[in-house]
Amino acid sequence: MSHLSFLFLVANTPWVYALAEALAKDFPTHATRSYDWLNYRRLKPKWPNSPTPLFLQRTMQLLPPGYAGSLEKIFQPYLNGKVKHWCRSLEKQSGITPWVIVPYPFSAPWVRQIPSERLIYYNLDEYIYYQPSRKEQILRQEAELVNRAKIILCIAQFQVEALRQRYPHRAEAIHHFPLGVVESYLNPEPEKLPESMTVGYIGNLIERVDWKLVLQVAQACPDITFIFVGGLDGFAGGLSKENWMADREAVLSLSNVRHINKIPQEQVAQYYWSFAVNWMPYDITHPFNQAACPTKVMDGIATGRPMLSTDVPECRLYPEWISVFHSPEAAINLIRQQLSLSGTQEAFYKSTQQLKFAEQQTWQARSETLIKLLAQYEC
Repeated sequence: MSHLSFLFLVANTPWVYALAEALAKDFPTHATRSYDWLNYRRLKPKWPNSPTPLFLQRTMQLLPPGYAGSLEKIFQPYLNGKVKHWCRSLEKQSGITPWVIVPYPFSAPWVRQIPSERLIYYNLDEYIYYQPSRKEQILRQEAELVNRAKIILCIAQFQVEALRQRYPHRAEAIHHFPLGVVESYLNPEPEKLPESMTVGYIGNLIERVDWKLVLQVAQACPDITFIFVGGLDGFAGGLSKENWMADREAVLSLSNVRHINKIPQEQVAQYYWSFAVNWMPYDITHPFNQAACPTKVMDGIATGRPMLSTDVPECRLYPEWISVFHSPEAAINLIRQQLSLSGTQEAFYKSTQQLKFAEQQTWQARSETLIKLLAQYEC
């Protein structure tokens, strides 16, 4: 296995890049990002500031709008050529054809020349919700990847079950591969007391949050400070925009609610650690939440603080570390129970055990899991 190498196509998300970065500590790895000109100007993406591993190469490619949509057939030969070039470069370093990891269905035409034995489909979401108008095209491209790939990785167990049902003949090739923990998010001082009587949430403050539930809970707990860290822009789709925005406005206007706008990425962990309780009050009817493995799951566990959530499917996998509630009343009871234990020996013991678990879920641990999995498929 020492001759492995990896090509990541469209590693635009932090978690895909985190896996590439972890693998690059031991194997030649090339992480590529693709943006059209308009999104590049809007998002202003940058590579992380963390030290670049010895074996990591990075490419940011900019393309005209429509390169993966209306202009797909025009740009396919060019992108096929780029993939071939990147693969040849990695093959020179490792002496063997690299594993090509494809996170998005629209990349299916770019990898048709890649042997199926070296193709990994890395499913991050139920992609049909991204652009419902392109549902048939997305499903067709995803089917091509699922049928061709040697291995299919899904960050959410919900998606494992969905894809196994959709493609029963590939069931054995579909694996759960949840998001990992960034090591800097592991709380180094769990004994340090958090801000008293606080419940915190970090993330985009959009309609994926059940603002009506949050409003009921916050109104019933005037002695508790609810802190929301994140921007107000964005909309994932799937619900009535006006209703959730009105509920959010009502929440943020409460005297016991504190809103902090977007913060630099390097400050996120410190905010997580400062909350006495972390929670994820997601709307369980939202299709994105059903099919997701939220970053907040492992980030919350890595704080060593109590973690609460609505009944998001992925959270059911960690009953020892995440307390799931099904109503505002249950959320209130859990919050008060956990706050009453803050600073006690019982809470400290639970925190140390939780952190021991989190230490086994780092991205380095995920990369080692992947290497062991690939060993089963090596010819």
